[in-house]
Amino acid sequence: LLIPIIIYHDIVESKDEIKFDYMQTTFETFKEQINGLINYGYKPITYKDLIEYSKGEKSINKKSFIITFDDGYDGVYNYAYPFAVENNIPITSFLINYDVGTEGYYTWDEAREMDKSGLVSIYSHSMKHDNYDKYKPEDLLEDVNTSISQIEEELGHSIEKVFTYPCGLYSEEGRKLLEENGIVQNFTDSKINQSNKLNLYGLHRMYALEDPAWKIILKIEYRHFRYGG
Repeated sequence: LLIPIIIYHDIVESKDEIKFDYMQTTFETFKEQINGLINYGYKPITYKDLIEYSKGEKSINKKSFIITFDDGYDGVYNYAYPFAVENNIPITSFLINYDVGTEGYYTWDEAREMDKSGLVSIYSHSMKHDNYDKYKPEDLLEDVNTSISQIEEELGHSIEKVFTYPCGLYSEEGRKLLEENGIVQNFTDSKINQSNKLNLYGLHRMYALEDPAWKIILKIEYRHFRYGG
């Protein structure tokens, strides 16, 4: 099975708000992409589903994919969250702890509301969005553990240990230490996860940008043959 993980950042109302195409996606484009993939037979799943699948504890659709949002922008709360509720679609938001509640980012109250819906999983994108490839492994681990602990405290329950590297920057030493501590890790490398090579400690992710669903699918297939997962 191919299991793409799609990256978004902020969802905005109009194209006038787009400064960088990899950072902002219009709500209309987002809806068309997700609805299009679903119409082609793809089914959104959660990281919990993926973890349980990797352990042989559950099966997943042969065309499964994960919808992720980096940074914790308020567009997730304003647009993606209502869409997820309306369509019963699970999504994942990776927040930066220090940015929660600051201008342009959703608040802890909004995070709790999304979490309680059962459709939005909230995980760590680090405490402060630094260049973690420059960190000592033990300092990286402390940052991620602190981030996860605060999220759990704010949400009022434990969460899966899932972490996404800011800007995709990591060191192999840091990655190994996080793996030893059971922390699922996401890269940003445009490769595709294959079920027979699934590595929870180095998951691949790809941008959707403004591509229609059919083009996203073509890119999934191309990257499968180009990179081999």
